[in-house]
Amino acid sequence: MLEVIRRHPLGFVLAVLMHLAIVALMIFGLDWLNPPRPVKPAGPIVQATLIDTTQLKRLQEEKEKAKQQALEKQRKLEEKKKAEARKKAEEKRRREAEARRREEEKKKAEQQRREEQRKKAEAEKQRKLALKKKEEEKKKKAELERQRKLKEKKRKEAERRKAEAKKQAEAKKKAEAERKRKEAARRKAEAEKKRKAREAAERKAREAELQAQWEAEQEGRERASVTAAIQRKVQNNWLRPPSAGREGLEATVRVRLNERGSVLLVQVVKSSGNAAFDRSVVTAVNKADPLPMPKSPRLISEFRDFTFIFRPTK
Repeated sequence: MLEVIRRHPLGFVLAVLMHLAIVALMIFGLDWLNPPRPVKPAGPIVQATLIDTTQLKRLQEEKEKAKQQALEKQRKLEEKKKAEARKKAEEKRRREAEARRREEEKKKAEQQRREEQRKKAEAEKQRKLALKKKEEEKKKKAELERQRKLKEKKRKEAERRKAEAKKQAEAKKKAEAERKRKEAARRKAEAEKKRKAREAAERKAREAELQAQWEAEQEGRERASVTAAIQRKVQNNWLRPPSAGREGLEATVRVRLNERGSVLLVQVVKSSGNAAFDRSVVTAVNKADPLPMPKSPRLISEFRDFTFIFRPTK
């Protein structure tokens, strides 16, 4: 109830005033509009007690006071909630500030630790560099001594090679002459070998050409034979439709077979112009299943999907 009054104070006041007006009308009536007329009592007279308007006003003031007290209580409650919320927010900010401070101190300590590690690493690096420099100087001296000994060794080796060079020059001259003789013999043998290989390759090429020609002729004869056999079998299973008449009709048919010659698909790719004739050709091919197939593997692949022209002979 107090929540409704707090949200709609004007409505509550208007409702109270309206009820007070109704009570006043009920008390005083509407007799002021019509002059009272003496009426003879029909029964015993009843004594009525009138309510003083001062009492109604006091009731209204008490209600208004209760309303104000409720509003004040609600206001204090909201202020208390806001104060608690501010206190919680302040506590949260304090904790966040403390966490940030600790994080900053942690970062600072970590940075200091890293700086100390860097200084130690730098000192260790300088120590290693000094040690490396000392080792390099030692190696440099050893290298100079090695170069001196190597130079002396090369000088003696050069003198020895010079003595041997003369000796080897004569042997080389003899070996070069022998090499040229053997090279000439090798070239001659290689040329002979190439000539024989060329003749053998030409002979094989001629044989392969003749073999290919013979196989092509064989395939041509087998292709023609299988095609004629297919034409005959389709012709034997064909029935001329009445609408085809005796005119010279022909239809180009595409046939797809499996490896054993079973018909998988029949399709008229070029119509004869007569639908009944075209259908009769498709029916004849299906009735002729399976169709003859060649023996050659290459021709089997060719006849798996082929096209032929059907021209009836009867």
